[in-house]
Amino acid sequence: MILYQAIDNVDVVKHFYDMTKIKLNVLISYVFLKGNAIKLTRTYRHMMENTCLDSGAYSVFTNKAKISITEYLSYIKRYGDLFTTVFTLDDRFDDPDHNLRNQNFLEDGLKDKSWKPVPCIHDAGDPLGEIKMYIDQGHDYIALGSLGVRKKIDAKVLDATKEQFPNVKFHLFGSLNRETLFKYKPYSADASSWAQEAGQGSVYYWDTIDQKEYSIDIESRIKPQPKPGSKQKTVFYKNFHHKKQFDEFLMNTFHYAYNDLLNVALPRQMVNLYFLTQLQDLVNATAENKSKS
Repeated sequence: MILYQAIDNVDVVKHFYDMTKIKLNVLISYVFLKGNAIKLTRTYRHMMENTCLDSGAYSVFTNKAKISITEYLSYIKRYGDLFTTVFTLDDRFDDPDHNLRNQNFLEDGLKDKSWKPVPCIHDAGDPLGEIKMYIDQGHDYIALGSLGVRKKIDAKVLDATKEQFPNVKFHLFGSLNRETLFKYKPYSADASSWAQEAGQGSVYYWDTIDQKEYSIDIESRIKPQPKPGSKQKTVFYKNFHHKKQFDEFLMNTFHYAYNDLLNVALPRQMVNLYFLTQLQDLVNATAENKSKS
């Protein structure tokens, strides 16, 4: 599985690479390319493993941006080869026919390319039929978005997808649900919650002693402490039972002390990005072990 980190500022990638020498998989929206394009595709490209261009359809859907299909085509005709993956412009979650017209328009304009934009599924009435349609058009890599305006892809659809189309590569948009990633092991997925958690004062941490993930509330001001026996993974730093090991991890990996995580989001973002590289490795390790058994 390739786990893309959705970003809006490529300088975060440079900062992470300078600290860890780990290459991230990066997804950036077309909406956020301004000021980032040269860094993403050229200056910092050696600091990233895979790069993915998202059309910014979610920003259109939430009325935060307007995107011209003609301008998007012009951009990916010129720069699409510099990305590992380019997604279609699926800017109407409730209108699969419109999205299909967009897909065909882009493909028609890219006939001289050896690749096609990855289509995205939104048909709430017949998602499996929509998948088959794109497969029949020659696609072996398909993204799964929301079904219609509000409904998320659920286990029933994922089970049927895995059973009926075992040889198709699927991307899960905006999915960091751990159970989903480990159970279905998609070809790729993306997440932006690492930045949201950091902004709220929390960091993800893989506890090698407990073999368990924790969300550690650094500033102890946002999230309530879970009750004993709760499945909630959030803990306060001051009450964390493996605080010593966590402090050693911060120092050994980033040269951070606890105080470095206070008040400023960037250090917390670094910790969360590191966790996502661990999560990717964990999912891939379970997939490899299952294939050997």
